[in-house]
Amino acid sequence: MASTSIRVAVIGAGDFGRRHIAVLSALPEFHLAAIADRNEAAARESAQAHGAEPFSSLEAVLGRLEIDAVVIATPPTAHTADLLMALDHGLPVLVEKPVVTSEEDLARLESLPAELRRLVLPGHISRYLPSFCALRERMRGETVRAIRAVRYVPRERVAMHGESHPALSAMVHDFDLIRALVPSELEHVSSVQSLIDPALPHPQAVFVHLRFANGTIASVDNLWTLPHARKYIDARLEVSSDETLATLSLPGGEVSFAAPDREYAPAIELEGSVYGVPAGALANQLRYFAAHVRGTAVDTAVTLEDALWSVRVALQVQQQASGG
Repeated sequence: MASTSIRVAVIGAGDFGRRHIAVLSALPEFHLAAIADRNEAAARESAQAHGAEPFSSLEAVLGRLEIDAVVIATPPTAHTADLLMALDHGLPVLVEKPVVTSEEDLARLESLPAELRRLVLPGHISRYLPSFCALRERMRGETVRAIRAVRYVPRERVAMHGESHPALSAMVHDFDLIRALVPSELEHVSSVQSLIDPALPHPQAVFVHLRFANGTIASVDNLWTLPHARKYIDARLEVSSDETLATLSLPGGEVSFAAPDREYAPAIELEGSVYGVPAGALANQLRYFAAHVRGTAVDTAVTLEDALWSVRVALQVQQQASGG
C-alpha cells in the first residue's frame, strides 16, 4: 500500500469507539472516512465532530465507500459478524477485546484460513504499554517461574459490561499478558468466583490459577470492588524468574526490577499526548495497525491466535467459576 493516509472506518461510536475516533482523527497515518453505529444519532454526532461520513452499519459503509481498513469497537457479542464481513472484503481489521464471547464464534475464527487470520489485529492494548514492553524486554531470555496479576475495578462498571463475564471483559487482558511472557502450553485452569452484590449482573470477585507445561504458575485476581470511580483501574503485575522480580503498576505505568545485584525503575511515562501528538498505548496500537495495514510491521505485536487463546481461557474460567 502507498504511503498515503489509510482510509479507515470505525464501527461503534460508544465509549471505546469514541476513544478510537479521537486518536485516529489526530494521527497522520489515517484518514477517518466513516463512523458507523446502529444508534444513528451517535454516528452522526461523532462524524460531524471529526469530518467523517456517518452510517448505520459496516454493510452500509462497504456499499458506498472505498476504505482500506476497519476498526471494530462494537459490543463484544456483535464482533463476529462485522469481523467476518470485513475479512470477506479482504480488509485488515483491528477488533476490540474480547474478540469473541462464545465457543461457537471462537470455533468459527479458529477455522479461518491463515491468510485471513493474518489480517486481524486484536485490540489487546496492554501489549502496547511502554511499561509492559520494558518488562517483557527485561525478562527476555529468563525463565519466568511465577506471575501474579491483581486488578481492582470500580464496582459501578460491572453494569457497563453487563453482557460479558469479568473473565472476558477484564481478565482477558491479564491472560494475554501472561501468554506473551510464558512460551508454554497451558495444562490446567482452576477458578472460583463470588457474587458479592446479587443486584449486579456478574460476580465481583473472580480468582484464577493457571499452570503451564514448563512449570510456570500464574495467579489472576479480579475484583470489581473499588467503592468509587475516581480510578479507572488499580492493577499490579508481578513476574518472577530465577534472577529477577519485575513489577508493573497501573495507572501510571510504573515498572521496577529487583535483581541480586541491584534494584531499579526505568524512567517510563505514559501520557495522552506530547506537544499535541497522540501518545500512549492506544496511539501506539493504532500506529502499529497502520504498519499492519501497509504490511510494513517488522515484528508481530499480537496475533489472532493469541487473542483466541485468551478467550478460550476466559470461557473456561467463566464456566468453571460459575459451577458449570
